[in-house]
Amino acid sequence: MLLCAITNRVSLAEDDEKSARKLVHLSANWASKGVNWIQIREKSAVFDELVALTAEIVEAARRGGSGTCVLVNANREISTAAALEAGADGIHLPGGLAPEELADAIAETRSQWAGRRHAANSPAISVACHSAAQVRAARAAGATLALFAPVFEKSLPGQSSLPGKGLEALAEACRAGREPARQPRLPVLALGGVTLANAAQCVAAGAAGVAAIRLFLEEDADAGRDWRSLR
Repeated sequence: MLLCAITNRVSLAEDDEKSARKLVHLSANWASKGVNWIQIREKSAVFDELVALTAEIVEAARRGGSGTCVLVNANREISTAAALEAGADGIHLPGGLAPEELADAIAETRSQWAGRRHAANSPAISVACHSAAQVRAARAAGATLALFAPVFEKSLPGQSSLPGKGLEALAEACRAGREPARQPRLPVLALGGVTLANAAQCVAAGAAGVAAIRLFLEEDADAGRDWRSLR
């Protein structure tokens, strides 16, 4: 099971400096205990702050020695620049882009990456998807990973709950990621309302793994958890 931890320092209920320290500490634990991807999703951070935090998380992940990849999820105009500046492994792109826009965004990121690094170090690119059609578009554009959401009902602070698309929709999205077989597969991870209790249901529906914010940030109360136990 592939695992993707998504950051959100606001959820840690600390000031920015303390929450950043916690994220770095948690990232080291995630990397050493089986998390494959860390997506840095800090929408309120300005560019320099985002670069500094990402660089610290990259260093923490590298210390874990497990090959954990760090992705930057930010404004399209700055995500690639921030990832390159901080030494991250790639970026995460938002959903809702038309297929041509998505293809252009992925091509542009890879072009910028090749201009700053050796061509062998191609960036990892994950894409947010909300339908099987979007998974197909991400696959055709050459994405590395798709995050399908929301699978289960999602609670948003201060807002009404967002209904989940369900396991059947997840299964359809996962099929889009692997069929037709002659094309390279696109791993699809389940996102949205994922818990320790329902992660196995997502894999049974065809997901390559799960992605979550709260699931992983709750490790702050249980720092001894070994995420490899989910596999």
